[in-house]
Amino acid sequence: MIRQRYRIAALVCLAGDVVATLFAFLAAWYLRFEIEVVPLTKTAPEIGRYIELLPVVLVLFPVVFYFHGLYQTRSNRSRVDEAVTVLLAVVLATVLLSGLSTWYRPLREPGSIEYFTYSRAFLALFALLDLVLVVATRFAVRSLLVSARLHAGRLQRILVIGAGKLGLEITQKLLAHRDIGLEVVGFLDDDPGKAGRSFHGVPVLGALRDVERVLAERKVEQVFVALPLEAHKKMMRVLQTVGGECVEVKLVPDILQYAAIQATLEDLDGTPVINLTQVPLEGWNSLIKRVVDLTLSAAGLLVLAPLFPLLALAIWLEDRGPILYSQERMG
Repeated sequence: MIRQRYRIAALVCLAGDVVATLFAFLAAWYLRFEIEVVPLTKTAPEIGRYIELLPVVLVLFPVVFYFHGLYQTRSNRSRVDEAVTVLLAVVLATVLLSGLSTWYRPLREPGSIEYFTYSRAFLALFALLDLVLVVATRFAVRSLLVSARLHAGRLQRILVIGAGKLGLEITQKLLAHRDIGLEVVGFLDDDPGKAGRSFHGVPVLGALRDVERVLAERKVEQVFVALPLEAHKKMMRVLQTVGGECVEVKLVPDILQYAAIQATLEDLDGTPVINLTQVPLEGWNSLIKRVVDLTLSAAGLLVLAPLFPLLALAIWLEDRGPILYSQERMG
């Protein structure tokens, strides 16, 4: 669910980045060669020479952005973090573009012996404008996506069954994705001490028996069942109740305590099996470890080899005895 929504957001961001980069490229050319914010020392080149470079730019910059994680799901990324990441990506992409433009040097004119060189001032202006426009576009896109979902009523309304440790943890994760239109409307929990309280700004709307009423009143579209293992019977009753409703039901297994040991999910002929522990060194892993051990040991011996004669000499000078110690066997 979250990945699907982030794919859409990532595609919109990608389109925004391409458009922003295109405008930055054209604006940099206009500022450099028409307005001459940096004085020209030669005749201004035709824009066609720079348009030849544009397809490379529109591919190179998004690729660099991708490898900087700018199209990945990172719910904890602030706007400042995103702006810094864009800055680093733009700098790297500009350096690569500068290298490519140095390597690719077409003839200045047909039949000429002079090569055309791209303006370094243009590249600097382009990098600055691209940074500003990409950051501004990304902030605007995120705000527009949230506003569009709010006005269109397309927020995904979610009800969490269980306000315990498991329910609170899954709620925190859901609240971190508000920018893609997820809204947690409330909890249901049978603990009377939690009735009427709020956790992370999300209210407890009632007990488990109130699930049908809450689904209807709050127009819930998704239900996350996050009950502990000891509440198995309650969980089954809730699943039977919501199974007849027109909502998506997601079961959160109570295995958070195993997350530290990297539990994995396997498929045993259609039956899901949670693998809690496994032998780490088998097959290729064992072979790789053996190769790494031998390689590092050999490298260590080569590095330390010059010290061995000095150590042997120091031992001999200290007591004039044998370098290698051997113990006499008694009895």
